[in-house]
Amino acid sequence: MQIFAIIAAILFLVSLVGFVYYCMKGGNLIIGLFITATFWFMLGTIYSVWNGISANEIKTFADGWNLVVSNINLIYSEGPIKYGTTTTVIIFASWFGRVIVDTGIAKALIKRVVELSGDKQGITVVALAIVTALLFTSIFGPGSVMAIGAIILPILLTIGVNKKVAVGSFLMAVAAGMYVNSGYSIQFSQNPLFVGIWDQAIAGNFTMFAWIAFAVHVVIMLGFIVFNLYFSKDKIKAWAMTDDAVEEADVKGIAFLVPFIPILLSLLVVLINTIIKMTTPAGQVVTLATDFAAITSFVVGIVLGLLVTGNLKSMKKAVETSQKSLFNGISDVALLIGMLLVMNMFSTAAGNDIAGPILRAALGGSLDWIVSNPIVIVSIFVVLAPLALFRGPFMIWGSGIALASVMATIIYGPEGTVVSPLLFVLFYVQPVAIVAQSCPTQSWGMWALSYAKYEPNTYIKTNILWAWAIAAINIFLAYFIFMG
Repeated sequence: MQIFAIIAAILFLVSLVGFVYYCMKGGNLIIGLFITATFWFMLGTIYSVWNGISANEIKTFADGWNLVVSNINLIYSEGPIKYGTTTTVIIFASWFGRVIVDTGIAKALIKRVVELSGDKQGITVVALAIVTALLFTSIFGPGSVMAIGAIILPILLTIGVNKKVAVGSFLMAVAAGMYVNSGYSIQFSQNPLFVGIWDQAIAGNFTMFAWIAFAVHVVIMLGFIVFNLYFSKDKIKAWAMTDDAVEEADVKGIAFLVPFIPILLSLLVVLINTIIKMTTPAGQVVTLATDFAAITSFVVGIVLGLLVTGNLKSMKKAVETSQKSLFNGISDVALLIGMLLVMNMFSTAAGNDIAGPILRAALGGSLDWIVSNPIVIVSIFVVLAPLALFRGPFMIWGSGIALASVMATIIYGPEGTVVSPLLFVLFYVQPVAIVAQSCPTQSWGMWALSYAKYEPNTYIKTNILWAWAIAAINIFLAYFIFMG
């Protein structure tokens, strides 16, 4: 069995390298994941049947057939079904984002920011970047990014901001909000690779980490803006806003609170819990309220967004706007959801029931040092963080899912009893810090480059060092917060 396990592990490795190469060459991620998951399923199932026969656990054809069917259902049915909660949150987050955009709230907010910044170019860029970062702590979806980008980029380009500052600052701001955004974080909390470590080692400290990481990202983003504005050779010091740079949006001031409803609701819970603690007599046990669920926050935001913009004045208007924003929201994230569902097939195929036994049998205890020396692995990931570009091996929502799946079998240990947040530390930051703001293969990055007619190579060279610094700080931050 050891020989078979070694051969199978080599085949796993070959397929992993092939999958990484396919992704980095621009191959379709959904197709690549499905084919690789199927290949890993076949190898894992053959190994399980052979092992069962050798151990005299499979005595009849029916026993073997039941194992095969069980594995098929595990990967192609149970895997995607387990992602139901994540899919629902992503849909509601995207719907909420579309309400913010389609009702004119985002446009009106951006217009007000531009007005308040006066005729100072640097202040305008900084103000729009900060507002964009705050917006994307709540709203989610490529469509929302592109819709808001279609408002912000013309403003920045109209007032004479260099393309590298306009595109770079906008995409960095979008990425900044993702640390806190539940549409992103739930993809980890519900993924089979992370469920155990999330519940036992991450959830309690996640909010603190997310907001500190957000702050780090914003500070470095501001450094990027100031540095590039100061050294830019073609910047314009004096400018005049054109009349059509931001179209008029008839939105009441109170509507500007709607994009931040999820944050405000969380703060409300914290405030009420604090009051309860302060007013509770010493020695009396009291149960504090838990935070609002993500979907609850989005539903409240959707309803209030429609209400304050006058879209609930009549049943006809309410139905039309709700349906349109929901349709647009689902369309925005349809491919993302498809990728995540197939990715869950892959994660399941790479897990403890299918590929795990082969990898553990082949590797034995040769890589136990990873668990006992996590800071070394973290440092390696920091140094090589740019390998997340082009859906590379450190981008978990790309070819990195293969690397993460293999590492999960090592980190968890032989019986899956070692629960370590190391896997989360290694893979959570790069999709935000590196890919979302520096990689032209990211959907909204591709759109922004095309919109501004900005060269991808220049974009990568301009952004990557700043992104690398953000990744390094936030990866180490995650290590010290979650692993002490």
